[in-house]
Amino acid sequence: MLIPIPSFLRLPIYAFELSDKSYKYLRLKETRGGVLLDDFGEGEIAAGVIEHGEIKKKDILTALLKELFSRKNIHFTAISLPEEKGFLENIQLIGIKESEMRQALELQLEEHVPLPPSEVIFDYVVVRNEKNHSDVVLNAFPRSLAEDYLEVFSVAGASPTFMESELTAAVRSIVPLNFTSLAMVLDWGKTRISFFIVENRVLRFASTIPIGGETLDQAIAKNLNVSIEEAQKLKAKKGFLQDQDSLPVFQAIVPVVTAIREEAEKYINFWQTHSENKEAPRKLFLSGGDANLLGLPQYLEQELGLPVVMADPWANVKFPKHYLPSLEFKDAVRFSIAIGLALAAMDKEKNI
Repeated sequence: MLIPIPSFLRLPIYAFELSDKSYKYLRLKETRGGVLLDDFGEGEIAAGVIEHGEIKKKDILTALLKELFSRKNIHFTAISLPEEKGFLENIQLIGIKESEMRQALELQLEEHVPLPPSEVIFDYVVVRNEKNHSDVVLNAFPRSLAEDYLEVFSVAGASPTFMESELTAAVRSIVPLNFTSLAMVLDWGKTRISFFIVENRVLRFASTIPIGGETLDQAIAKNLNVSIEEAQKLKAKKGFLQDQDSLPVFQAIVPVVTAIREEAEKYINFWQTHSENKEAPRKLFLSGGDANLLGLPQYLEQELGLPVVMADPWANVKFPKHYLPSLEFKDAVRFSIAIGLALAAMDKEKNI
């Protein structure tokens, strides 16, 4: 039997999300009245330090994190791993007991992951158990990738307590506990967009394309002959609206947004034709900093023919009544991965 540890004795675990251009950290703290946002922050990572999720310059990243850990007194961390380097597979196991599933998956790894089994780390989720088979989702990463992240964080002075896929963390924060239908999530960051299909709050399919918020900035800057800084301001102010005042920005970015819509359609159609139930998503959740683009939800809803909503990254955080976190909603959308990771870290703290 686990004996609850008093909150003042719990080890504070900070959730960390790293991308090619930036890092974010966040910690949630459980109290008798509810969950509080204990701390959060973000910063830039120099170009070339991380490329497509791979750490290329360990010494620079280690020095950056070491200074942060020392300044913020951070000793324990949870780390998200980049989806673009992961392998997500839906597998059917026939006649396998639940206690034997990990061993069975280990024997099948070479069929689903293009790496030798010794070079892979993995986890799995049982989606459903039928009379004669079980449907499971395998989530795997190159062992070398995980070891690089562990090494950097450890050398920088903070012990990693666990790591998981960034999209698994995102699902935990933005898909409400009571939403069990099929959903699509579009997570739009600075350098890439991830599309993922979620069933009963379990990640079933994911794909990432190299179109990010920076792509919009560059399109506006080029077409309107303005600086990147001015392009960013125009993007935030004008968005994807078709009124007379916003038309120049709209025309500059319409090819990019159209391409994103076409990608969403492609993945919806793929899932509908290849999944067991041939089901289409019932709702699309928009997440990430550039998902805040004015007019985007309305456009996608009209074109895709399904409800489109801005994801609430606090959907599954039980704040005290009348409590307002210091991280505003428009910014919290960018922290959805860190918030989901922090929810898992908060549960981990209870059992340490």
